[in-house]
Amino acid sequence: MNLTDIFPIAIGTKTLTSLTPDLIRRAIELVDKSERVDMGADGSCTSEQHFLDHPLLSDVKREVIDVCRELSRAYSHEVEDIGICNSWANIVGNGQSIQSHRHNNSYISGSLYLTDGSPISISNPTFLSLFGFMPRINDNNPRSWAAYLLKPEPGMVVVFPSGLQHGVTQSRSDRKRYSIAFNSIPLGEIGLPTSLIDLRMG
Repeated sequence: MNLTDIFPIAIGTKTLTSLTPDLIRRAIELVDKSERVDMGADGSCTSEQHFLDHPLLSDVKREVIDVCRELSRAYSHEVEDIGICNSWANIVGNGQSIQSHRHNNSYISGSLYLTDGSPISISNPTFLSLFGFMPRINDNNPRSWAAYLLKPEPGMVVVFPSGLQHGVTQSRSDRKRYSIAFNSIPLGEIGLPTSLIDLRMG
């Protein structure tokens, strides 16, 4: 039998050239000095929701937007531009995780990593929904996976469609896991003539 994988879902990863080891150190210091919200078992996050707007991270923000543009082109989307609408730092400690969620009010979401740590888990949107029962997981067959696990590395960014369910697996390390998460929206005229919207950022 010939098998054809249809409707593929792509995520993007890249090492950010602007996120140097020195900048990573300074960014972690910035996170540690920032006001944070305790999320209990989900770790903590900065109350600042425009973290990438800090002057220290201006080059990083520009590079992140370029990566979002690349993913948009990979899906053959025609958008005038892309803007980061919110961003915040996440800190996950030993025994903590980030529960699975998605960002339905944005376009492309992602995280950039200041440290390594427990993997980001991106859920398979067709798991259980195509056949209605649990498949036998086969490490060599991505069609059987409930989720894709991606191990973060310092300086790496991952981007994905905002509608994908994602979270962070439980940390087993005494070292804190630092990341900066973000959401983006397409800018300019988007849609068909009868459903046209025009999004701008000030």
